[in-house]
Amino acid sequence: MKKSLLTLRAVFLMTLVALSFTACVKKEYDEPEVSNLDPNLTVTHTIADLRATATFTPTLMDTNTIIAGIVTADDESGAFYKEMIIQDSTGGLSIQLDVSNYNTNYPIGRRVFVKCTGLSIAKDSDGNVEIGAATNGQIGRIPAGLVQQYLVPGKWGLDLPFVDASLDYINANVEDFCQLLVRMPSVEFANADANQAWAGDPLTSSDNNRELKDCTGNSLIVYTSAYASFANARTPFRNGQISGIMKIYRGDGELIIRDLSDVNMNDLRCDGSSGNPVYIPLDSVRLLDPGSTPTALPGDKFIRVIVTSDNTTNMINGQNLYCQDQTAGIQIRFSGTHSFALGTQLEINVSGQELSNYRGVLQINNVPLTSATVIAPPTFSITPRVATLADLNTNYDQWEGQLVKVNAVTLTGATTYAGSLTMDDGTGTMILYTSTSATFSGSTVPTGPVNVTGLLIEYNGTKEIIIRNISDVQ
Repeated sequence: MKKSLLTLRAVFLMTLVALSFTACVKKEYDEPEVSNLDPNLTVTHTIADLRATATFTPTLMDTNTIIAGIVTADDESGAFYKEMIIQDSTGGLSIQLDVSNYNTNYPIGRRVFVKCTGLSIAKDSDGNVEIGAATNGQIGRIPAGLVQQYLVPGKWGLDLPFVDASLDYINANVEDFCQLLVRMPSVEFANADANQAWAGDPLTSSDNNRELKDCTGNSLIVYTSAYASFANARTPFRNGQISGIMKIYRGDGELIIRDLSDVNMNDLRCDGSSGNPVYIPLDSVRLLDPGSTPTALPGDKFIRVIVTSDNTTNMINGQNLYCQDQTAGIQIRFSGTHSFALGTQLEINVSGQELSNYRGVLQINNVPLTSATVIAPPTFSITPRVATLADLNTNYDQWEGQLVKVNAVTLTGATTYAGSLTMDDGTGTMILYTSTSATFSGSTVPTGPVNVTGLLIEYNGTKEIIIRNISDVQ
């Protein structure tokens, strides 16, 4: 009897489990899907209507005003912080809201209806139009607890309202494109801003601006927040298409990309180069010496060098710079006065730059200042090549532009450094030349044997050493 009762109880329990499982499965299939529909709200104004009312003083919007727009920028990547950009067929504007990670409810591509009653509208100091809660005479963020009261989500997965225009046309009509999602073809980053961190190289600066150019010389700033998830990614070398939100900053337009999917640059640059850097050592550059006829260096060529001249002492012209890598040294002449300090590590785009001889010295000529990028601050030092004057005279062609050191030299010919002195170390002689504009040119020349460190150069066939500062003579 007891066994029969146990058997019946087991059958009863199994039946209950089966019924429960069936009921659970049925409930799961009975749950309705959330419909991708807009709410039952009637839009009363366009975004352009609202923008037309905006002044630099917050204005409380009319009762029962409702607008709708597609979200074109959210906070998912960190490029925008507690700011939503929406756009309809007439314009775009910014919504300030005190909510982090709002993109989960209001992602890019979703239509949002805004009940404007109780919100204010104004232009920020640059002229960008914002709506939010008026605070102390300016637009503040909508409190987190009130966001759903004002922002009603609609359909998602909508096509984005890109506005296609050329860079020069956007520049000429910045106010018309303000806070629109724009898409520009045939643009590239300036040489100095290609292959750089979007939000600035942490080794050199906190610069958040990168210069975008087209093939006719027009330019536009691309701004990236240091908090963007792609802030440390590198800008592309090549030419192509870029998208983003246009804003006004201090009277000029600037573009803010939402994430790296806004960038599609795979074409050749305006100069026909691929933009992919080929790092060429200086000894290879020197092998291209054109003699008396200047030539252009090949495309896509970059050098990485250490500055060996001293711009603080006026020892050479302010546009000139001597630099060196592990293989050789060379003179760079920039298009303007530079401020690159002794010991600074530079990356210089020398693609297509003139290689020529000036008074016998090989130089890369007329290099735009923007083509030189500081890789590391002035903490590097080049160990000078120690040699006799006889060695320097014999090997001048191979060692030109390098930092050299000659020991036990006697200096004669004048009592100060200004002009030409004769160096003699017992193996040969050479000129020690100092420009009269050098800050140390009036210093007294020592009378006894000294060790001289300087740059090996030539002037109209005369081989010379030029010192950078007075500490080069010991």
